[in-house]
Amino acid sequence: PQAPGGLPPEEARGARRSRRGDGRPALPLPPPATGSAPDATLLDYPDLVLAGPDEPAGRRGTLHPRPERLEREELSWTLPGGSPGEQIRRLALPRHAVPPRESAGSFDHRFDAAAPADIPSDGTWHTVTVDEIPLSALPEYVTVPAVEEKVYATLVLANRTDRAVLAGPVEVTVDDEFLLTAALPTLAPGGTRRLGIGVAESVEVARRTELRESATGMLKGNSTVLDHRVHVQLANRLGRAVTVEVRERVPVASDAEIRIEERADWRAPAVSTPECPPSTRLWRVDLPPGGRIELDGGYLIKIPAGKAIVGGNRRN
Repeated sequence: PQAPGGLPPEEARGARRSRRGDGRPALPLPPPATGSAPDATLLDYPDLVLAGPDEPAGRRGTLHPRPERLEREELSWTLPGGSPGEQIRRLALPRHAVPPRESAGSFDHRFDAAAPADIPSDGTWHTVTVDEIPLSALPEYVTVPAVEEKVYATLVLANRTDRAVLAGPVEVTVDDEFLLTAALPTLAPGGTRRLGIGVAESVEVARRTELRESATGMLKGNSTVLDHRVHVQLANRLGRAVTVEVRERVPVASDAEIRIEERADWRAPAVSTPECPPSTRLWRVDLPPGGRIELDGGYLIKIPAGKAIVGGNRRN
C-alpha cells in the first residue's frame, strides 16, 4: 500500500516528522532498540525522575529523564559545542576542586541554600555561598625525622555538626593574613581529618641513632642482641606554645625466633591508617615558647646466633 504522495507508510510518517510547527527541522527519531540493554539515559539514575499520579496511566510509577535534560539534548543539536552541561563538564576544575560524586565518598547529603542566587551564564566557574558550617580547627605540628628532619604545620579539623563538608579548596589565614590555598578533605558529620599547610621553619627537629651489638646466653653465643637507640631533639622558635607529634617506627618480626623489645614511652596509634601503620610509634609533646626537649627511645632485637637481619643488622 502507498500513502498519499506515493511514499510508503513508514517514509510518510518520517516526512511528517521532518518539520515542526515553527518551521524548524525536527530532531531525528532515535533508532529502534536492538537487544535487551536499556538506553544509556535510563542508567543515569541521579538524573531520572519518577512519574507521579498526574501522569498518563502508561507512565505512572516509571522512571524517565528530567524534562530539562530533554531540553538540553534538544539544544545540543543547535549548539556546535554540545549541550551546556557537556560544555561545563569539559571545563578544567579550579585548583583543589573535586567533583561531588568523587568527594562524597560513601554517604549522601542534601544542601539547602538559604536563598536563591543568580549565576552568570558566561562559561566560567563562580563561587556561590550555599551554607556556613562551623568547624573546629586545632593547630598541631607533625614530624617524621627518620624520613625527613622537618616539622610540618597541620590543622586538625573536626566536624561536630550534622552536615557534611565536601572536599575542595580552602583558604588558610593566620592572624588575618592569607597564608595559602590548600585541599580540604571530605568531612562527614562527626568526622575528623588533618590538613597539612606546609613546613614550619620555626620549629626544628634533629635525630640521631646508635647501635650496640652484643651476645647473650649461658655460653655468650646463643643469641645476638641489637640495641638500637633513637634520640630526637625538638626546639620551638615561635612566640607561642606548640604541640608536636613525633612519628617513629619499630621493626616487625616475621620469624618466631626473633624477639623485639621496645624501650620508650611512645605509644602505638589508636587506629591504623596508611599514614600510621601498626609499626608506627608516636610521641606527643607540648613545647612552650622558646622551649627545647630531647626524646630518647629505642628497641632491642634478639636473633639466634648465626643469623642476620635481611638488609643488615643496623636499622635507621
